[in-house]
Amino acid sequence: MPTIKYGVHGKGPVKPREVSDSLDENLRWVKRYLGYKESFDILVREFEVAGRRCAMVAVDSFIDSTVLTLIMRQLESLTVKDLEHPTMNGLLNRALPYVEVSPVSELDSAADQVLAGPAALLVDGVSHVVVVDVRKYPDRNPSEPSVERVLRGPHDGFVETMVFNTILIRRRLRDPNLRIESQEVGRRSKSDVALMYIKDIADDRLVRLVRERLKAIDGDAMTMSEKALQEWLLKKPWWNPFPNGKFTERPDVAAEHLTEGHVLVMIDTSPNALILPVTFFSFLQSAEEYHEDVMIGTYLKWVRFFGVAVSWVLPPLWYMLLSMHAHLPGKLDILLKPTTTSIPIFWQLVGLEIGVDLLRLALTFSPDPLTQSMGFFGAILLGNVAIKAGLIDSEAMVLVAVAAVGTFTAPDIDFGMAIRLMRAFLLVLTGAFTLVALPWLGFALGLAVP
Repeated sequence: MPTIKYGVHGKGPVKPREVSDSLDENLRWVKRYLGYKESFDILVREFEVAGRRCAMVAVDSFIDSTVLTLIMRQLESLTVKDLEHPTMNGLLNRALPYVEVSPVSELDSAADQVLAGPAALLVDGVSHVVVVDVRKYPDRNPSEPSVERVLRGPHDGFVETMVFNTILIRRRLRDPNLRIESQEVGRRSKSDVALMYIKDIADDRLVRLVRERLKAIDGDAMTMSEKALQEWLLKKPWWNPFPNGKFTERPDVAAEHLTEGHVLVMIDTSPNALILPVTFFSFLQSAEEYHEDVMIGTYLKWVRFFGVAVSWVLPPLWYMLLSMHAHLPGKLDILLKPTTTSIPIFWQLVGLEIGVDLLRLALTFSPDPLTQSMGFFGAILLGNVAIKAGLIDSEAMVLVAVAAVGTFTAPDIDFGMAIRLMRAFLLVLTGAFTLVALPWLGFALGLAVP
């Protein structure tokens, strides 16, 4: 990514600023760059250590005040002799008994690190800034992802803090060949991104390609985290609804894919890990299958394949057979004899598809106490009233309901929505060719397009 620095107060690009020996000059530049006194959460603490002026710059509530207090107490114990001829090595080795400490020679780089959480120590007469990583992340406890639940197996999940997520991976893979590379993306957000792979398993060309694409990201911000990152990494036509990368919130699933040679990309502030590369069948794998016997897991996988296939073609196939006046053997022929209503079958199916999506959105954004009652009202009460009023045929409602259930058998949300859109496309194409008495041709073209 190009190293572009935005200007202070919108006055053009900022050139890299070297740290000088004057504390006043350094502090003046840092205060102006960070907007001190304009932003209430920028902290600047000036103090003296052994007769030498110092300053600590940090972001409020981003630092661990207990650790920072211990560091300040250690600095106060220094004598004049300790800082008589201060060198960077001496300052780091004797004055700061802390693990994550690094010297920085550019003020803009140090200020950017302060915005990421660490504290910056400036000492008069020292031409470096000491960056001390005393971050205290706002986090939550790992919990099982709501869309990847399992009956047997681990019940932890990724959180919004990338450092904690890498720990969950390291806990499962104590492999010295596991590599976790870190980069910053976004000119304004400067989001931390981790590239994870096992060196002796993953394809070097794949790792190099993903690394180069991460470096080539040229965007303002990654505030929408993983989805924005996926759009930068993986290019595809806008009309293709199928995802080209798989997301997971489960550490065990992520670790398993690493051992299979996949590459993981994680971004801070998101609990999702992007798995690359993937195939069509990757979206039909579930973590539950790894915790079942071979026969049970195989059976469940075939049931899932059947559910996705039914979800894709069932309503359009029924409408095609109905338009062709086809017949089914035996008593199954009753499925092709819907009740006569004033609304054409095609528009009934379209209305039901839209109704299912409206119900899904209503359940997603309804408060938890209303979710159950909203589902009962929308799915049962309204459907029953519509059938009794003669607005919708009962067979059409049953088939659309079965297709909707089949959509949710796909473990991946993005893949399920892609199947949903392809079903709508197949239905519209079949309906369009029905106007020229060739519904079978529209159905065949709808299947061939993907």
